[in-house]
Amino acid sequence: MSINYEAVIRDLRKQVGEAAVSDDPVRRFAWSTDASYFRIVPEVVVHAEDLEQVKRTLAVARSYGAPVTFRAAGTSLSGQAIGEGILLILGFDGFRTLEISEDNNKVTLGAAVIGADANAALKPLNKKIGPDPATLASAMVGGIVSNNASGMCCGTAQNSYQTISSVKLLLADGTELDTGSEESREAFRQSHPELLQALVDLGAMARGNETLAARIRKKFAIKNTTGYSLNALVDFEDPFDIINHIIVGAEGTLAFVNEVTYHTVDEAKFKASAMAVFFNMEDAARAIPPIQGESVAAAELLDWASIKAVTGKKGMPDWLTELPEGAAILLIESRANDDETLERYTQDVIAKLSHIETERPICFSRDPAVYGQYWAMRSGLFPIIGGERPKGTSVIIEDVAFRVENLASAAHDLTELFHKHGYPEGVIYGHALAGNFHFIITPKFASQADIEQFHQFMEAVADMVINKYDGSMKAEHGTGRAVAPFVEMEWGSDAYTLMKNIKQIFDPEGLLNPGVILNDDKQVHIKNIKPCPVVDDLVDKCIECGFCEKTCPTSALNLSPRQRIATLREIERLEQSGDKEAADKMRAAAKYDVVDTCAACQLCTIACPVDNSMGQLVRKLRTPYITTTEQKVLDFQAKHWGTVNQALSTGFDVLGTIHKLTGTGITSGLMNMGRAISKEVPYWNPDFPKGGKLPKPSAPKANQETVVYFAACGGRTFGPTPLDPDDRTLPEVVVTLLERAGYNVITPDNTRNLCCGQMWESKGDFKNADMKRDELIEAVSAMTEGGKLPVVVDALSCTYRALSGNPKVELLDLVEFLHDKVLPKLTLTKKVNVALHLGCSARKMKLEPKMQAIADACSDKVLRPAGVDCCGYAGEKGLYKPEINASALRNIKKLIPTDFKEGYYANRMCEVGLSHHSGISYRHLAYLLEECSR
Repeated sequence: MSINYEAVIRDLRKQVGEAAVSDDPVRRFAWSTDASYFRIVPEVVVHAEDLEQVKRTLAVARSYGAPVTFRAAGTSLSGQAIGEGILLILGFDGFRTLEISEDNNKVTLGAAVIGADANAALKPLNKKIGPDPATLASAMVGGIVSNNASGMCCGTAQNSYQTISSVKLLLADGTELDTGSEESREAFRQSHPELLQALVDLGAMARGNETLAARIRKKFAIKNTTGYSLNALVDFEDPFDIINHIIVGAEGTLAFVNEVTYHTVDEAKFKASAMAVFFNMEDAARAIPPIQGESVAAAELLDWASIKAVTGKKGMPDWLTELPEGAAILLIESRANDDETLERYTQDVIAKLSHIETERPICFSRDPAVYGQYWAMRSGLFPIIGGERPKGTSVIIEDVAFRVENLASAAHDLTELFHKHGYPEGVIYGHALAGNFHFIITPKFASQADIEQFHQFMEAVADMVINKYDGSMKAEHGTGRAVAPFVEMEWGSDAYTLMKNIKQIFDPEGLLNPGVILNDDKQVHIKNIKPCPVVDDLVDKCIECGFCEKTCPTSALNLSPRQRIATLREIERLEQSGDKEAADKMRAAAKYDVVDTCAACQLCTIACPVDNSMGQLVRKLRTPYITTTEQKVLDFQAKHWGTVNQALSTGFDVLGTIHKLTGTGITSGLMNMGRAISKEVPYWNPDFPKGGKLPKPSAPKANQETVVYFAACGGRTFGPTPLDPDDRTLPEVVVTLLERAGYNVITPDNTRNLCCGQMWESKGDFKNADMKRDELIEAVSAMTEGGKLPVVVDALSCTYRALSGNPKVELLDLVEFLHDKVLPKLTLTKKVNVALHLGCSARKMKLEPKMQAIADACSDKVLRPAGVDCCGYAGEKGLYKPEINASALRNIKKLIPTDFKEGYYANRMCEVGLSHHSGISYRHLAYLLEECSR
């Protein structure tokens, strides 16, 4: 029966609200990808912020028989976070409950809580959640539970299955169940006796079949996320215990996970790591069984291909070049809560491996700088391979598991399959203690022959893993579409029948994530494969993992970098296929989401494992949209910037006066009239600053150090806002502060005309941008007495761009200069309760620690609002696209307690936006330091 999606969408909008529902073709396509190699475009996307919206979405789905796929962070690697029909995505602000029990032994987490954020809350208590997947900094709890994600240290002892205490669910029929509440359980007994009895009967059947029960226990003795968690049927008899555990790894096919309560695990206080280098893979694999036990928290195995892939790369040990061909590495970590136990653990490991010859002595280090390099080698493997793959190829990470005694021979067999099936670049690494191998290949899916090649390879892998070693086709990444065709092959018909019964019990209509885990189509793993056409060097390495989405300031507004890249790839695919009309149509439709509203903050580059730069690409994409008239305006501004800059300062003073006299309504109306004439006229808000002005430094004094000070455009154009308690502009405060610290201050005579060029670059005008930057560098360099004097710039983003011109003089950001040179010379009186923003420019400049140190020196209590990584003001874009700033800072006001009245950063434009949306004054850290040093 065909589904009337027009009616579905209409009803969804009525039930969950217009803002939550999107059937826009560009945005639907943007949400058609997760971190896997699949692409499926949904008919409609729903962003749900609370359980009521989920409940209403399911009600609409039941009415029309429309399938629903649940999605959390979308970091899934097996195609389980995408689907046809309705794609229901956890909203940007809801499902974020985080409550720690009084004894710290339990933590309750909403489905949208990011794993790393849960651990950050638990860290002061020396606790953490058990699962520790590599995606922990991005993955959400709903996905972690639904995939039974594990990681390097949790193995099979501390994954979600083993550490779950209770779960709040919404079933396909709209019923809520809290397995941790007796009241909820009793209500469920009354409403769903048949479901509970069916689970009891299934469990009895599984336990009563000794052969099947033994097989289930054997399969889960190693890591296994292939199919459903059948161990729940043999481990538990109470139906609520079964539900509690069978939902783990169910990948959204049985119910919606609303909230999870975990038993917390201890976080060790002391760590030590060793890099054990063996002459061959067999010896490395032989080393694993003896060290299993309490002495070792993690052991990561890297084959020769992995070692070759990272050798010579930045941050990797130099001695890798000296290793003999065929070597293998076992990276071992021990953890304990006291020095004595840690020493005992490390010596125990060394003793247990003394019978195996190693290429170099096994030596544990407790120095984070040393063992950090070891783990950088392990974590760097994926981005290095992903980043260096040939253009147009995909990256596929699969994970399989074996009993540890089979690791060596399985690695040999897998390597042979790489070469036999045309993937010589394949590497093997993984969580050796748990018998878990990950392997990476970089196939090209440009033709049907390419897809057939991959199909034959996966068939061969399945034959080897299942028939030769009776291992797991999926150890921790979840079944998804990638392994659905092999579930019955791995488990056998009896176990597969159990799985079908489980699905029928919970979702008899088959609405929840259909085709995932159980699928009769034996070709599903080679269908809906997403192509990877070449777009631009700046983003072609993208693996669509989604790590960028947590920090992107526009994710909640429209798209994230991953989705922008996916959209650009589709436009390029259409171009290459010869369908220029469709490409042009999609390009035009995507302009607002992809080009116009990207903040170009480059936080995505910092988060990206392969260093994509979507922000820089967006600036390039803006260039063709500059009209001839606009280019003339940009040229005029660049040539006469001093006059334009002064006019802007004066203009904001005039606007402030008009606003005082006429009020917000008339002022806003005047600005709107201006915008109708020119898009260079900004939107008005009552928190706009007055115009800025430049100070006159005092006459130089003998025997004092001299510093060249450049007041960047933001601070000299925009003075105090109505929220600011100080009428002075930033340049005035900086000069006062530097002179108080004993410096002579000199400034360029033509400061008004100088600029780093950021304003032009953000619009795609690179010629004028670089011309202005070079002009600035030349002007300030001429004042340094041949490079003897330092140059200080008072805006982080401007410093960053000026440094891109490779100045031959010492050019520093004001924050760095204040921390390194000024702070030690001042006597401070501390304030209380200040907020601190550490935004994108601070992160790019790696100045967060110094900013924090200045704030800590000036205040006893410094607040950093959680999750506010970028203000979204994006230079002057906040004047013309205020929705970016509004979306990025939508939560800041509620994150700042009422007893905090002032905030600080180091970029005037950002501070204007922060002030407007927080309701408190945000200014440069120089203001704080100046006030506290009076």
